[in-house]
Amino acid sequence: TAWLLIILIPVAKLSTRAASRVLLLPPERVLIRPLRMTEVPLEGEVILCCYHAANPYYYKYAVDGINVFAVNLLPLVLVTLVLGYVDSPNHLTGSAVKFTLALLSIMPLSYYIGMAIASISAQSNFAVGAVVNATFGSITELTFYITALIKGSREGNRCYAEVVKSALTGTLVGCVLFVPGLCMVIGGIRHQEQRFNSRSAGVSSALLFLSVGGELGTGLSPGLGVPPGWVPAPCAVPAGVFAPTLFSKVYGKLVCGECHNVTQNPLGHYLCHNCHFDLMDNNGTLYYSHVQPLVYTVSILLPAAYLIGLFFTLKTHTHIYDIHISDCHMPGHHHSAVVHWSRWRALVILLLSTLCMSACADLATEHISPILTNSTISQYFIGVTVLAMVPELPEIVNGIQFALQNNLSLSIEIGNCIAVQVCMLQIPILVLFTIFYPTNFTLVFSDLHVYASMFSVVLMNYIFMDGKCDYFQGTVLVMVYFILLAVYFFAPSPSGC
Repeated sequence: TAWLLIILIPVAKLSTRAASRVLLLPPERVLIRPLRMTEVPLEGEVILCCYHAANPYYYKYAVDGINVFAVNLLPLVLVTLVLGYVDSPNHLTGSAVKFTLALLSIMPLSYYIGMAIASISAQSNFAVGAVVNATFGSITELTFYITALIKGSREGNRCYAEVVKSALTGTLVGCVLFVPGLCMVIGGIRHQEQRFNSRSAGVSSALLFLSVGGELGTGLSPGLGVPPGWVPAPCAVPAGVFAPTLFSKVYGKLVCGECHNVTQNPLGHYLCHNCHFDLMDNNGTLYYSHVQPLVYTVSILLPAAYLIGLFFTLKTHTHIYDIHISDCHMPGHHHSAVVHWSRWRALVILLLSTLCMSACADLATEHISPILTNSTISQYFIGVTVLAMVPELPEIVNGIQFALQNNLSLSIEIGNCIAVQVCMLQIPILVLFTIFYPTNFTLVFSDLHVYASMFSVVLMNYIFMDGKCDYFQGTVLVMVYFILLAVYFFAPSPSGC
């Protein structure tokens, strides 16, 4: 109990050391007798000197390079797996408890995967480090997303695909706004003004802008009065993952659930509800002949741009990371260059953590359905908050620690690197996965996801222009993030869900 409370670790270590010494000593050397405070036996031996019973700074304590919080959460993973697979009929606990435990178990596993990746990358050359980072950097999120898509495909439920899109958008928006904003606020409380490497941040910002692009919209929303036969003219400059979304708006057929003539003139204005662009008109000719090839093209070009970014930051322009303090030399998911484990030990831990992650993701998707159907909260909100940000909590904690050390460059790079991998690795991998295992996942996002992502990237680029920040700019980013969360909270769930 003292160890789990963290701040009482000195007491836990003292008790453990004393108990082990007593148990291992020969019986004739064990002498139990009462002593006064002033009595010190001459034959006594100091086995541990402890000046304080509690210390609040023990949250930094590490066991074999592993943070104490990750060590304490490891038994939770075992409890989750045993409870999830042994009590499959839900006799002991319900679906909500199992879903919560599975989601919480992802946090320490994500930490172990990150530590293993960092150790392997630090002991390998450029090519091996880049491949390992690109392969396993997003394994936490991809495991959950792929498991959810498979379950949705088996059940014929498109809501799982919409939840995955919401989680992808939530990770992107959260890592662009909330992670750097929170680090700026916490770091700004201790340091009046913090500076960061604007050139290194500019690399990730450029990749993000390439991935997201910009979209101004079509000027049409459900419920808007339109004349019959009128086709909206979109005004957009898209790029990356949202290019198929704009393409579907330009060439898709506008279908509305219900329209009413608000005037007596047959050619007057109509009030329409539940409008969407249908891509499956004429037996899906538009989708299979035009949209789907575009989706595959984008899914190939974005990882290629990511690899070029890796080569740029790791090989040809590593000097730009020496302008300010920074330990990150790749646009990846994890940044520590410290070698905690040997290469083989890190590989074993990486594989075991990945297997446990797959099992926890399977349990989470298995028990998320009752939560989605019975909850009165919008499924959009559940996706962009719980499913998106809980797996990123270890990275958020790391970013805060770097900000407190006045190393804001690394804090910002953590959020940017995760966001870059969402657009340039995770989404293309999910799209390419559908080739081998057909699912309901299509690279066509709702307008809410498009506007939230695009606005977040533009705001981030504006904040990062001058290479310095304070707590006020961080507050702006955090407040914008909370406003977007409020929009998702009050937004209705996807149609049919």
